[in-house]
Amino acid sequence: MAIRAIAVEDDEAVSKLIAQVLTSHGFEVCGTAATGEDGVALARRERPDVALVDLGLPKMSGEDVIATIRQELPKTACIALTAVDIPARVLNAMRAGASGYILKPFHAADLTKAVEDVLSGEAAPISPRAAKVLLQEFRGDPPDQRAKDGPALSKRELEVLQLLVHGHTYADVATALGIAEGTVQTYVKRIYEKMDVSTKAEAALLAVARGLVKP
Repeated sequence: MAIRAIAVEDDEAVSKLIAQVLTSHGFEVCGTAATGEDGVALARRERPDVALVDLGLPKMSGEDVIATIRQELPKTACIALTAVDIPARVLNAMRAGASGYILKPFHAADLTKAVEDVLSGEAAPISPRAAKVLLQEFRGDPPDQRAKDGPALSKRELEVLQLLVHGHTYADVATALGIAEGTVQTYVKRIYEKMDVSTKAEAALLAVARGLVKP
């Protein structure tokens, strides 16, 4: 039996692309919706295996859509779609119940792999290390039961990380802190090394989960 999916996306072109990609890879797309309210109604009616939900929906937010679907249809996996790689927003989506997220614009292979990974129980597209720390945060584990965070970040590194969490570019960070963009890149490299991560999204997600910076 084909995997049944729905898409909740207010951009008609993106919605059509999602449907075309999934259909061409053997998924059954049982409907699309342009608003959060319609998306929830569609999910209730179709009870799909997976729902792809845009976080930037008008009125009812993508996070609320995900939370509602997960509460009412626990067997339906949700994947967040976001055009802006702001880790704090992604973290909120995961708190709502998303199993992973996809950054737009996306490649067809990325979309289908994310759906397959989520339905098979694999983390998508967050590293196992990041997923572990986030899971500890969601469970509310006491600090002494959490993994050690490694070397402490300096005040300047925390300032850089705080700006990255809110989606600022390296150029933005350089302007805000009055330093060269190359210096920002150096700070980011040090942050990656200290936190044992390899991407901006992972560093910021872990920083928010650990309470190092404010979302």
